[in-house]
Amino acid sequence: GKEVIIKPLQPQAKQVMWKAHDATVMAVDWNSVNNLIVTGGEDRKYKVWDSFGRNLYVSKALEFTVTSVAWSWNGELFAVGLYN
Repeated sequence: GKEVIIKPLQPQAKQVMWKAHDATVMAVDWNSVNNLIVTGGEDRKYKVWDSFGRNLYVSKALEFTVTSVAWSWNGELFAVGLYN
């Protein structure tokens, strides 16, 4: 789907959900150091979010679908992979 859902392990806690992309979300990675989430989608964009679903950055549309994203261990960088 086009949404990202954060589902807590505690049954009484509320899940957080937001529309992340204009097409299917293909990849998600959450960094525990900076508490940020990076997503990639079939809309050919990657985006950075805080843990509440607030958008912090949107890339321009790239040439191909974003199929993978990954944070570095320290949260200073992330990588984006495309599929052509």
